[in-house]
Amino acid sequence: MEKNPYTFDASNSRIVTNAEQPSLVTTGAAAIFVGSLYLYNRRFFRIDNNIINATAFAVASAPASYAYANTLFNSATNEAGLLNNQRETQH
Repeated sequence: MEKNPYTFDASNSRIVTNAEQPSLVTTGAAAIFVGSLYLYNRRFFRIDNNIINATAFAVASAPASYAYANTLFNSATNEAGLLNNQRETQH
């Protein structure tokens, strides 16, 4: 049997203390977002100059970039600990 990867809080045994969002996720999300805007500009915006489509793409690209970065740069164990803490603090 594997060792438990979590450290729990002494006052509330349901809160995980060693689950933190890695800074690489935010950096990766920013890089993916900027890269996607650059590629959109090269492929579409400089041809049609439609600012509404560019704004819609930027708005839709931000959460998608974060989701991709979270999948690539975060572990499933850490994500489970973060989701657990989020559920425990909502009550």
